[in-house]
Parts: sequence; structure tokens; C-alpha cells
Amino acid sequence: MTVSLNICVVGGSGMLGSYLIPYLRGLGHRVFCFSRKCRVGDDNVLVNTDSDRSLGNALDTCQPSIILNLAALTDVDLCERDPHQAYLCNVGVVERLSRWVTKNSSCHLVQVSTDHNYDQEGPQSELDIKIKNYYGFSKYAGELAAMSVGATVLRTNFFGKSLCTGRQSFSDWSYNALARRDKISVFEDIFFSPLSMLSLSECIERVIYNPIPGVFNLGSRKGLSKADFVFKLAHVFDFETDNVSKVLYRDQNFSTPRPSDMRMDSTRFELAYYPGGLPTLEKEINLIVGEYSNEGR
Repeated sequence: MTVSLNICVVGGSGMLGSYLIPYLRGLGHRVFCFSRKCRVGDDNVLVNTDSDRSLGNALDTCQPSIILNLAALTDVDLCERDPHQAYLCNVGVVERLSRWVTKNSSCHLVQVSTDHNYDQEGPQSELDIKIKNYYGFSKYAGELAAMSVGATVLRTNFFGKSLCTGRQSFSDWSYNALARRDKISVFEDIFFSPLSMLSLSECIERVIYNPIPGVFNLGSRKGLSKADFVFKLAHVFDFETDNVSKVLYRDQNFSTPRPSDMRMDSTRFELAYYPGGLPTLEKEINLIVGEYSNEGR
């Protein structure tokens, strides 16, 4: 019999939260969405995550057994320009949550982190840290704050049809550009191993039933370059690709450095939670077909 849990999702109005919260509620859990901009009601709680008092009072009221922290500043260029803001969002919030968990030992923190901690030849283990920018640094510092209270840290990346107004995923951008036949350039020397939001939600479900302290990579097996991702997505939907050009990231002139290989070895997560093995990225691309099936062509 499935146990119903009290779960608080901090940063729940973002892209992953907009997908994950309905998924968890559909399983019978009571899920509180904590956000600076959510519509109040139906377990949606307006919270100033920069305030110990606001965040603490909201947590005191909800008394969650699990906190899922999705709150983050993910704009890589903005983090580089304004490291103070990056710290407040990616570290300060985690520190506040950790202080509350310290006083409420029956609650477990699950910190969702990033694959931007890596930039060596993949697949990379949890120990293969190589940070290229302040976004990655601030997320790693947030992990350390979470680990001080025995949190479960999930380093991940994801795609799928966004349910968050005004935010689009990499697959949204790719699908829309292919459907419109926009001329786009895609990087053949940047590699990653994301999961679909559906698979990621299922994995997080396993974690909340059996939270194990520690850091876990959580990504698809046999990652791809971003260029190959786009071309495989085009193949699945039978899109033409003569409008798509492959380019090299190393030839571009970005103001903020970015990692070129973020492929993760998720063996540790598989051994703990997913003994059948996580899916390949190609299978994950096929999995999201239904999410875009009603889109206009």
C-alpha cells in the first residue's frame, strides 16, 4: 500500500515543479507548492524564500516530512554577472531550509542540483567535479549546505514539454524550431545526459519513499551531443533538418564559459533506486512523443 506523504516543493512554480507537483498529487500525496509568485490556495503558498521568518513560518504550518528544493537561479549569464544574487538563490535558500530541518529532524531534504558541476570526458562519477562558471559554483555550494543535514542531492538535467508559462525546455525549443523550419545552429561538441520530466518525476518518487543521504547523479545512459539530440528528435517527428546546422561550441565567443561534457555516470543511483537501469537518452526522446502529439504542424 502506498503511503501518503506531506511534501513541500520549494520553487514549485518553475518548469520542473509545474510537472512534478501534479504528478505527486496524482499519487495521493499532499503537496504544498512554495513560491514567490504562485496563486494562493489549493496548497499553494506564497513565500519569501529570502526570509528565515517567512520560510520558517510556512514550513511550521505545513509540517512536511519531505522538502523538495527546486528553487534556483539557472540563468548562467546572470549568475556570472551577479554572483550575489546567484548566492542568495542557489545557496541562501538551501541554508534556510537546512536550518529548519535541523530543528525538525523528522523531515528529509531532497536538493535538486545540476550537471553543470562536470566538464571532463563522460560519463562522470559524483567525484569528478570540474566547475566552469559561477552558476555551477553556487549550485555546488548549495549541495554542501544541504549535505550538512544529511540531504539527498540529485544532480540532474531534464527536458520534455513545459507546463510552465513563459518557460521552455530544450526539447520545446528544438521541437518548435524544427516545426517552423527556423534556421538554427546546434552544438556537436556539447554533451549531456538528461532525463524526461516524466522519468525524473518517477525517480524522485522512489527517493521520497526511501530517502538516502548522499549525492547521486541522475541522468540517462549513453548521453548525446546537443546536436544529435535535435536530429534524433527531428527523426522521431519526421521533420526535415536542412534548416539545422552543426557548429562547434569552442568556436563561439560566449561571455560566460560553459561545460562541454556533462554526461553523468548514474550507477550509484541505479544501485540504490533503479536496479533495472535508467533508460538511454534515445529512449527518453521517444518517451516524450505523446507530450507533443497535439501540437500544430
